[in-house]
Order: sequence, then structure tokens, then C-alpha cells
Amino acid sequence: MPVMISAMVRVFLVALCVFLPVVGLYGAEDTHVVIMHTNDIHGHLLPGPDGAGSARLSTVVRELKPDLMLDAGNMFSGALISDAFQGEPVVEVMNAIGYDAATIGVSEFNFGVDALHDRAKQANFPFLSANTSAPLPDIQDAAIYNAQGIRIAVIGLTTEELTRTGHPQNVKYVDVGDVVQSLEGILPRVRERVDFIVLLSHLTRQEEERVARAFPEIRLIIGAHEEVELPARIGRATIVGAGKFGRYVGVLDLSFNNFALKSIESRMVSLDNVQPDPAIDRLLAGYQARLNDKLQMVVGQAAGDLSRSTAEESHIGNLVADAVRARTGTAIVLINAADARMGIPKGPITSGTLFEVLPSQNTLVTMRLSGAQIKRILGRTVMSVSGVRVKLHASKPEGKRLLSARLEDGSPIRDKDFYTVTTNDFLLMGGDGFTEFADGVDVEDTGILIRDAVAEHITRLGTVAPRLDGRIRVSR
Repeated sequence: MPVMISAMVRVFLVALCVFLPVVGLYGAEDTHVVIMHTNDIHGHLLPGPDGAGSARLSTVVRELKPDLMLDAGNMFSGALISDAFQGEPVVEVMNAIGYDAATIGVSEFNFGVDALHDRAKQANFPFLSANTSAPLPDIQDAAIYNAQGIRIAVIGLTTEELTRTGHPQNVKYVDVGDVVQSLEGILPRVRERVDFIVLLSHLTRQEEERVARAFPEIRLIIGAHEEVELPARIGRATIVGAGKFGRYVGVLDLSFNNFALKSIESRMVSLDNVQPDPAIDRLLAGYQARLNDKLQMVVGQAAGDLSRSTAEESHIGNLVADAVRARTGTAIVLINAADARMGIPKGPITSGTLFEVLPSQNTLVTMRLSGAQIKRILGRTVMSVSGVRVKLHASKPEGKRLLSARLEDGSPIRDKDFYTVTTNDFLLMGGDGFTEFADGVDVEDTGILIRDAVAEHITRLGTVAPRLDGRIRVSR
């Protein structure tokens, strides 16, 4: 029967009643619990150059039959098949594979809190985070399982960086507590009811170290590290991660004697040469079919490779900024250069290409800013711009890099004059540390996606050529 814990803790209770005693070296009866884990899948359900695909993961899970299958977050945003359906196929695949719990990471908020709520309801397993609160009623602090007769608590933690790195519009009502203080609050309600505690965390390395040193009773931290590494040990804690995009899955063998942990053995299993599970392939084929017609539609042609850069003027940056300006008609466009995630190769430009280049759901926002405000914004970093010509000095401190700024016609930007400007909702809400946009006047969120504005612009032009016109000059 499931163990009952105070509703204040919101613990999801699951009983896994499979018993497999193993005789140890000296005749003492040992118990082995097998845990498999993933992290930072970022929607990479399909096989490709970056990841092996979830169908291969499913095959390994079915062969090894773990007692617990866990994920340490960043499940959703980052691949077209996930982004187009706001993470729905990711959860459907995880349900089919048989995940037991997942911690929410930063990317789980990329489609907004409402979409996260829908994904949590869709999941056959709990979403965990002990240090996040309202408006997330479907997110639970912890889950307790009976695995091979060992009572195991899995506690979730989400990085305190969420409110800084997540889209401000999506996380503005989310409270993220201190990771150590949050654990201090839940451990007294859990420790007496279980034999072992697993921390399933989406934390920075510094946060993991704080937790490991503060709570020596936590012997296992399954974390979210995008590089495949051997287990790290801090104090008594073993910390593991499985790398990004699902190329590997982590496997842990926990040995217990008389309900006390004896040892933890970990290994990484490469999924590259595994035979895919046909059931998962069939599931994903349905989503692919729904996408194909739309994604294969050609919106225009690239006369050459269009490059991306966040350090200097780029073909993609110019294309995006000019497309936005053509759509809204403002005098100036100021967009974060990182909004475009990749370049565009020479040849046909499809809707699918634009989803990969601009996967975010950022919308266009118009406003009026003073010349002084515009200069402060331009002095922070290289942006994608239209309607202005900028000179920057990269080696100067952030905020003081602007050497000169003029309008497209060569006239100076005057501090006290006001200019119409288009940016995006991410920057309006203070994304990447930009606060100046919040002081704009006559602010209007158009609801137009940047991706749609770019698609319209390319369709209108027919063919786009790689173009640098010296609008941004960076000295070092």
C-alpha cells in the first residue's frame, strides 16, 4: 500500500512491488535496485546527428527493465517535433516508455505555464519540483516508490536561475525558492518514511555542490549535465548526468543490505547502434505526418548560405530585423541576436527551416523610446538591428560599448527625441537583463510571431541573398 504523507508536501505516491533478493559475497542477502535516467532531451525524439532517438531508448529500457525510470528536466523545447506541439509528443513517448518521474527544468516553461499544466495532466508520472510554487498546482515536491522492497523518495529541485534564464512572460508568476532551504522544509516529512532518498535535480553545478555539502544523508543526485561525464562525488553524494539530446542513457545499480545502502555503480549506455522500438516509431510517425505538409511548404529561396552570429553583423540578423521592420513599419528594430538559433543553408527555405531557425514563440512589440534609451540598449551587446547604423567596442564593459549610433539615413540619434521601435516580448519583460524596454511608452504587443514576420518577408522577396551592409561595426 502507498505510504501517506502530509498534503502540504504534495507527495505523489507510487508502489512498485517487485522483489529480487541477491545473495552477496559472504552469504548476506543484498538487494539491488536499478535506476535509469535521462536529462536535457530538449524534444529530440527522432534520430539525427545530435541524438539517437526515443525509439532506441525504449528498446534499452525494455531490455534492462529498471525499477525506476527518471528524467532530470529540459524535456521539451529544442526540436521541431516537440516545439510544434508544445511538448505533447515528448510526454506521450515518456508515457509509452514508462517513466516514473521527471523534474521540471527551464525549457518546460518555454510554452507558458498553461502548456506546462496541460503536459502535467497528460503525463502518467509526476512532474517534480520542491522549490517552485504557484501557479503550478500539478507540480509535486516528491514521489515515494517501493522498489525491490526498498522505500525510495525521489525529490525534485529546479535551478534558482529559472526566473533569470526563462522567458519573463512565462515565469513572472512562478516563485523559485532557495534549493537548500526548500530541502530543509521537505526532508523532515520524508526521511522517516523511506530507506533512501534520490535528489532528481535540474540545478547548476554550484547549486548541486551546496546541496551535497548541506545534506550528507542524500547519497545520490541525478542531475542535468549536458556533457557525458563519469560520476562526480562531493562529500558522500554521487552525482550523475546522462548528457543531452538522448544519445546516452544512464544506468545505476544501487546495492542495499538490510535496507542500508552499500554501494552505487553507474554506467552510460550509448543508444547509437540500438535497434529502435517499432511501437515508438509508430507513435512518432503520427506526429510527423501532421507536420509534413506544413513543414515542406517552400516560402522562398536562399541565394547563398545565410550565417548567424551573436558577436557581429550577420546575414540572419539582418534578415530577421528587416523582416520585422517591414511588418511593423517602425523606424528602428532592436532584437536579441540569439533569437535566431541557426543559419539558413543555400537553397529552398521551408517552413520547417524557419521553425528550426526561430523556434521561440516570441511576439513583436512596438513602442516609443527616447534616443538616450536606445543608446543605452545598443551599448549593452550586439543585437539584430534595422533602421540604425551602430559602432561598438567589444572590449569595453557591458553598457559602455556604444561608440556611435545613427539612423539609416545617417542622421544622429538625439537623446531627447522619441523614435518608434519594435522589439520582442522577451526583451520587453526584461529578458537577458534588458530593463530599458519596460520604460517605453505606447507599448503594444502585436501578437505577431517573429517567425511569421520573417516567413512573410521571405515570401514577398522570393529570393534572399546573404547581405552585410555595415550596419553593425565591431572593433576589438
